[in-house]
Amino acid sequence: MSNYILHFKKIFYIILFSSAVWFISFSIFPENQVIKIEVGEISPNSFSAPRFLSVVDQKKTDILKEEAISNVPPVYSIDSSITTDVIDGVTEMFLTVIKSRTEEILDQSDDEELEQSDPNLIIINLTKSEQIQKIRSSVLFSTISTSAIEVLVEVSNIDKNNETNFLTQIEFEAKNKANEILSKGISNESLNQQRQSIVSNPPTLNLSSELYAIVPEARISSTVGEIIGENLIANQKLEDELWNEQKAKAEDAVENVTVQFFKDEIIVNEGEPIDEVIFQALNEFGFLSGESRTVQTAAIPIIFSVFLVLYVLLWRLRDSIWANDNELLLMLTLILISSIFLRGVSYFSQVSDLEFIQYALPVSFVGIISVTLLNLRATLILSLSSSLLALAGGGNIGLVALGALGTIIPAIFLSEDTDRALLRQRIVYISLTQPLLAFGVYFFLRDEGNLTQILIFSFLTALVANLAAFALTSYIESIFRLTSSFKLSELADRNHPALRYLEDNALGTFNHSLVVGTLADRAANKIGANSQLARAMAYYHDLGKTMNPTMFVENQIGATNPHDKLLPTESANIIKSHVVDGIKLAKKFKIPEIVYQCILEHHGDAVIRFFYEKEKSENPNVSREDFRHLGEKPSSRESAILMLADSLEAACRAIFMNEDADEKKIKNVIEEIFNEKISDGQLSNAPITFQELDIIRESFQISLEGLYHQRVLYPEITEEE
Repeated sequence: MSNYILHFKKIFYIILFSSAVWFISFSIFPENQVIKIEVGEISPNSFSAPRFLSVVDQKKTDILKEEAISNVPPVYSIDSSITTDVIDGVTEMFLTVIKSRTEEILDQSDDEELEQSDPNLIIINLTKSEQIQKIRSSVLFSTISTSAIEVLVEVSNIDKNNETNFLTQIEFEAKNKANEILSKGISNESLNQQRQSIVSNPPTLNLSSELYAIVPEARISSTVGEIIGENLIANQKLEDELWNEQKAKAEDAVENVTVQFFKDEIIVNEGEPIDEVIFQALNEFGFLSGESRTVQTAAIPIIFSVFLVLYVLLWRLRDSIWANDNELLLMLTLILISSIFLRGVSYFSQVSDLEFIQYALPVSFVGIISVTLLNLRATLILSLSSSLLALAGGGNIGLVALGALGTIIPAIFLSEDTDRALLRQRIVYISLTQPLLAFGVYFFLRDEGNLTQILIFSFLTALVANLAAFALTSYIESIFRLTSSFKLSELADRNHPALRYLEDNALGTFNHSLVVGTLADRAANKIGANSQLARAMAYYHDLGKTMNPTMFVENQIGATNPHDKLLPTESANIIKSHVVDGIKLAKKFKIPEIVYQCILEHHGDAVIRFFYEKEKSENPNVSREDFRHLGEKPSSRESAILMLADSLEAACRAIFMNEDADEKKIKNVIEEIFNEKISDGQLSNAPITFQELDIIRESFQISLEGLYHQRVLYPEITEEE
């Protein structure tokens, strides 16, 4: 099923881009006009209507429809649940006032009695000031004025002392007034205005005159206004669906504005401007159609064939582009750009008198991006696509040759491993080949144009296109989330912020990573893997150790080992954490996923042997699973090489710190590490063969012999010297 989904997704991309190529090519650069004219231009001739025709003035019609839609008022409904929430909020505030009258404390008079029986609760009546303080500390009253709180406390105490229910009456009135306001509906836009209004103009309350004799009516009304304002919530909900229905009805009710042309009536006179209605009439009468429509129709099977060939080639070759959606999208985008270049040049060469335009084809831009960010196969496919698209764009044989060769020539000077310095140098060479191509096509077609002009403009166009490719490579790489050799070179730079951070916080780990990078780079190069990627992976694989550097042996120079004071399980958990910490730091430093994947895979799910064996000596029933790294098994050749190089460097450093290294000892360590990883199944997901493993062994042997070679012991310097 997943395979079908994969094919369906690729086909969807291809159909989408093939449609875009056809549509953009013939909408931006149309060739379906007998007269070359656009809206806003001046008519070169006078045209009469050959028959009756009614044309919709879409511009005026759209204006009327927009006016009708804008006059439809929004449709709101009132959410009754909001009213319940507001009433509950008011209730909660009055309940808080009642609860503030007293406070419960534990009776701690006799400890012995408390131990023998349940503790007694003592209810203490609070003073007015204490009640006010208690209410003010409540979140519900955070915005209520002190004056309002004093009114509530005063009425509450009157009720308590005189057994009246004035506070309940105030609460009832507050709820009624809130309900009245909410029943009219409150929108989000008017909410603040409603709150301010109820506070500045308090409601008239229907309360007992006895209460007003004690507390002035104005103070009680103001208090109720503040309580209602605090709890008000917008309860009007915009009914989008109903509103849209009414707008659609209003739009449908608008009749189209039409302009009628009767037979033999003048459509437009010579010298008059062409508006949209006249342009549409000329098109429907056939004055703007004919020869051109054949070009558009003929282009459909050619464009379809280009993308069908692309699909089949990528599928059969099993190129990395087939597996990587971002690379496929970049390739399809480059085909789209190439088609725009080719159709644009074809179009302007026909509508203008400048004969050199067809030689000023900036298609080398596509070739440079393809070679540096994709691969040679992609560039070859793009070259084939460019030639066929040139054929679809008008059949100009010169553009067919220039499109195909202009796309593939950058591959002669560049490769996937090209860095920015080399690309900067090669741009001039690539630009100089464009005049050579132009001269060849000029000679083949026996063109009569100005050769000097053609050569100059072809060179300048290529130079500008190539400089644009150089400038935009980083942005394109970032947009499509690719990791090219440019990015890998930047990551391997010692001045990269993440490497500086690693060096400053965990120098031992930093030096370890550099050595592992050397081992991985050489081994990857030997088997044809991406050596730049392997080196970058090695540099960042232990980035997580910077979070707790002293817990790792390479950073413990001159210090005691803190693991001596920890349980094996605790130590193992600390060791495991450097994987998770490393991924977090990698994302923080914006390291590409393809590189920081090594952090997750460089240990796989192998057992942390030292602490496992330490725990096992005391607890024979210990589970190996509790001591496995929090990682995944390597999924690429580069990750597999890194896992082996990392383990080898650590093992050799531990062994040859106390004894001299020689060829046999190094070989034994290599065999032990390789056998352990293979037997534990750590390489089961990596696309690597036993033949490649033998080559990697040999590479590691040579590298480690060079690293741990024996040195001559120099004699001591005497006092006299």
